[in-house]
Amino acid sequence: MTAMREKMLRMSKTAAALLACAFIAACVLPGGEAQSADAKKPVAAPAPVPVVAAVQVAQAPVVKPASPADQYAAEPVPLTPVQCGQCHTSIFRFLKQDGGKHKFDCQDCHQEFHSYNPTKGNWAALMPKCASCHTLPHGPKQTECLSCHANPHTPLKVVMTEKLASGCADCHSSPAAQLKQYPSKHSIQPCSACHTSHGLIPSCANCHQPHYKEQAMTTCTTCHPVHQPLQIAFKGNVDLKTCSGCHDKVYGSWSKSPSKHGKVSCVTCHTKHGMIPNCADCHGRPHSEALLEKFKNCLTCHLDPHDPPVKKK
Repeated sequence: MTAMREKMLRMSKTAAALLACAFIAACVLPGGEAQSADAKKPVAAPAPVPVVAAVQVAQAPVVKPASPADQYAAEPVPLTPVQCGQCHTSIFRFLKQDGGKHKFDCQDCHQEFHSYNPTKGNWAALMPKCASCHTLPHGPKQTECLSCHANPHTPLKVVMTEKLASGCADCHSSPAAQLKQYPSKHSIQPCSACHTSHGLIPSCANCHQPHYKEQAMTTCTTCHPVHQPLQIAFKGNVDLKTCSGCHDKVYGSWSKSPSKHGKVSCVTCHTKHGMIPNCADCHGRPHSEALLEKFKNCLTCHLDPHDPPVKKK
């Protein structure tokens, strides 16, 4: 009896629990929220959704792959330099920046390409020959083009090699003759000391100081021929302040002189550097023969030719 009583008690507890769950479920919305008073109101039916007509999508035509024979039906078009440069980027850049007259179609030189075989060693046979376009522009002594023009894609950029420096006179005979005929410190320097690469015109400032602080180095060659610098040749447009670099006292007295000499350019009298002019070249014989016989040197009376005395009225 006791066992049956315990069994009935457990069944009553289970029934009570089920009734509690049913009550809670009746009071809760489907989304898990408790129903309110408004939730019990009837819900309007949703508006009908319009039916959209089906759109027919055009299908791309199926392209039949070309057969191997069709792929080789047309003749290939030669590549442009830009297309070659997609793989040969450095060579394209060299030609673009320093190609000079070599800036033309690659095929003009390279008749055969992509045929190099290391086992055959056919590199020299494939590479273009300079003689195909050029004869002997530097004479019969300079025939090894690549010894100077090491990169044919930058033909104007020539490194001053020992071989090139030793043969400058073969092409530049006039400068070599001047350096030999008119010795100076330039004569004992190798050409490569100034011309570090072929065609380079160096600045005089690399070795020399100006005659005065503000002097532009571009004016040096106005007086000094480069390969015979001591053969100073004055020109009419020479800046007279240049003379002050060595002749500062003379320049000072001349530039401040109220005489007619103070209005005459230095190069009018000194047509060559170091030349002492004769007063008679400009003044003739302004005094009597007796006076000129007694005072044969004009500077006996006219002590300073750069600041001669001015006759007072």
